Amino acid sequence: MQSQRAVARRAAPPERRWPEYVRLVPGALNAGLAALAVSVLGLGVTAGLSSTSSAQTTDNISQSAIVTTVVPGVDQPSEFERDSSTISRSNFRAALTDTGKAVDLDVTALSEPADSAQVDLHAYDARTALLARESKATTKLQQKLVKAKKKADAVKKALGTPTLPVKSYTLVARFGDVGAWARYHTGLDFSAPIGTAIHAPTAGVVEHAGSGGEAGGWAGSYVVLKHADGTQTLYAHMSSISVQDGQKVTGGKLLGHVGQSGRAFGPHLHFEVYPRGAEPGDVYTAVDPEPWLHKLGLKLR
Repeated sequence: MQSQRAVARRAAPPERRWPEYVRLVPGALNAGLAALAVSVLGLGVTAGLSSTSSAQTTDNISQSAIVTTVVPGVDQPSEFERDSSTISRSNFRAALTDTGKAVDLDVTALSEPADSAQVDLHAYDARTALLARESKATTKLQQKLVKAKKKADAVKKALGTPTLPVKSYTLVARFGDVGAWARYHTGLDFSAPIGTAIHAPTAGVVEHAGSGGEAGGWAGSYVVLKHADGTQTLYAHMSSISVQDGQKVTGGKLLGHVGQSGRAFGPHLHFEVYPRGAEPGDVYTAVDPEPWLHKLGLKLR
């Protein structure tokens, strides 16, 4: 009996104390403290009921009903029900929403700016301008390439096709060879039948076509070409000549035909190369023809 009264006292504090708690804070805090007191009171009652039920079961003693005192204006709480007016986290969230101050995030607005159409338009204009500049640069480059190709074609046409002086031959003597026919050979000897075509290795101007001149004593009928780099080439012992003085020729142009004129021991073309400033026919100023032919991409068999 004494323990039940103690439980009742703990569940229901003296009425004279409530006004002190209530007067501490106004408004929502006052209501919150009141609800807290009610919750504590409910827990006390529950504990009391449980203890009472246990005591009745064990001791089989009938107990009188527990009377609680509640602050005026506050409904007596139940063990299984909560006062809907009690402030909770859910109610507090709803209150914030009702105030109109809650922030409602729009995911679409965050992922797609309001001026996206304007941004896309600027990007489109920038891309269009870039493509226009690239197209213009490409066109200029194409024009340069076409111009360069035309120039190269013109040069190629002017130079003609690099060609060995005689296409079908047997090389019987090289520069510097010594034999019964010469103390020191000053060129290349291409042995071929009389009438075999003789071609200009590259473009040049005919400086001499015929006999006589500096090489007239030994070369017979011969042709001298002067080339763009100042080099001069001499073609001796010809049976016929197909060009004339001052004529411009290109690579592969027919100069005449193989013969045996002048001092020759058989039909062949004697071919010599003279550097810039040298006199064609002055055999002691002639140089090896092979390096000059190699520069033209021509190699001997």
